[in-house]
Amino acid sequence: METIRAIVNQIEKISEWCGRIFSWFIVAVILLSLFEVFTRRILGKPTIWTHEVLSYLFCGAIMLTMGYALKYKTHANIDIFYERLSSRGQAMVDTITFIFFLGFFSIIFLWKGVVFAATSWAMLERTPSAFNFYVFPAKTLLPVGAFLLLIQGLSDFIKNIVFLIRGERL
Repeated sequence: METIRAIVNQIEKISEWCGRIFSWFIVAVILLSLFEVFTRRILGKPTIWTHEVLSYLFCGAIMLTMGYALKYKTHANIDIFYERLSSRGQAMVDTITFIFFLGFFSIIFLWKGVVFAATSWAMLERTPSAFNFYVFPAKTLLPVGAFLLLIQGLSDFIKNIVFLIRGERL
C-alpha cells in the first residue's frame, strides 16, 4: 500500500507543479496581448510575431495544466446527479468514466499526439506566415499534455479503486 501511496503522491506533485508553473503562461499571454494592442493601436506599428507566440503560450497554458485541472476537478461538468450520490457512488462513477471515457480518450490523444508531433519534428515544420517560426515545439505540447492528463487520471483511478476496496482515502 505504501508503494501505491508513493506513486499517487508523485503523480500529484507532478500535476501540482505543472499547474503552478505553466499557469503563469496566462500572465504572459495577457502581457503580450497588451503589448500587441499598444504597438498596433497606439504606435501604429503591429508586430508579425506576437500572434504566433500568443498562440503557442496559450496552447502551453491549456495543454500543460490539464492534469492540474483534473486534480482539482475544475473541468466543466454537470453535477446534477453526481452530487446526490454517496462517496462510494461517486468513486464508482469516477472509476467507470475513467475506464470508458477519460482513460480511453487520453491514451488515444497521447498516441495520436505523438504521431502528430513526430511528423512535425521529422519535417522541421514551420508556419507559413512572415514570422516563419517552428511549429513542432507547440505540437509537442499535445502529447505532453495528454500524458499529464492520463497520469493524473490514473492517480484518481487508483485512489478510487483503493477507496472502493478498502474504504480509505489515499
